[in-house]
Amino acid sequence: MSQRKPEDNVKVQQVLKLVDELTPEERDEVLYQLKLEDLRREIQKGIDSAERGELYSEKEVMAYLDEHHKQRLERQTR
Repeated sequence: MSQRKPEDNVKVQQVLKLVDELTPEERDEVLYQLKLEDLRREIQKGIDSAERGELYSEKEVMAYLDEHHKQRLERQTR
C-alpha cells in the first residue's frame, strides 16, 4: 500500500468520526458493503484480465490450488 498524503489522513479521520455515530447494526452493514464492493472490484479485474486473454490453464490452476491447500493444512497442524 502506498503512503498516505496528509489530506488523506484527514479524510480517514472524518470517516472514522462518522462511523463512531453509527449503531452496531449500521457498522456491520457498512463493513458488509465495503467487503462486497471489494469483491466486485476483484471480480471485475478477473473479467478484464480474461477479456485480454490473460488466462491460466486448468493444469496451472489445479497446481496452484493444490499448493495453497497443502500450505493451509500445514498451518492448521502446527
